[in-house]
Amino acid sequence: MQSKSLFSNGQLAWELIQYPVLTEPTGNLGVVELGKEFNFNIKRAFFLRNVQSDQIRGKHSHKELKQLIVCLSGSYSIALDNGEMVETLQMDETNQCLFLDGKVWREMSEFSDNAVMLVLCDREYRYDEVIRDYSQFKQILNEDY
Repeated sequence: MQSKSLFSNGQLAWELIQYPVLTEPTGNLGVVELGKEFNFNIKRAFFLRNVQSDQIRGKHSHKELKQLIVCLSGSYSIALDNGEMVETLQMDETNQCLFLDGKVWREMSEFSDNAVMLVLCDREYRYDEVIRDYSQFKQILNEDY
């Protein structure tokens, strides 16, 4: 699946990226590397697991943040909104990761029982940088782009 979206100013909003998986007799080894699959220094990593299938996570955007999202196990859906279009991607254990600009509104849902989502971020968490109101998200995009 090829998925890529730009903001109205031409800046990358999100992109689905292939990463290499080495199949070995002892198991599979997936690799994401700086300068290949992503181009930012990692300041924070977190993961989601044990999310009930009827729950929706996310429902926010950020003022400034770069993320790489990897589905380590199971599957989930992620709806992405760049202010002009919404696309829903199915994330699973295939060798695809998602680069995501912070200004994208995101909602994750339909988590399988064994879903594990790993997120690599270019900055430490700062609550004041999180936009939890959709109308404020749209206003910020209109001001910035």
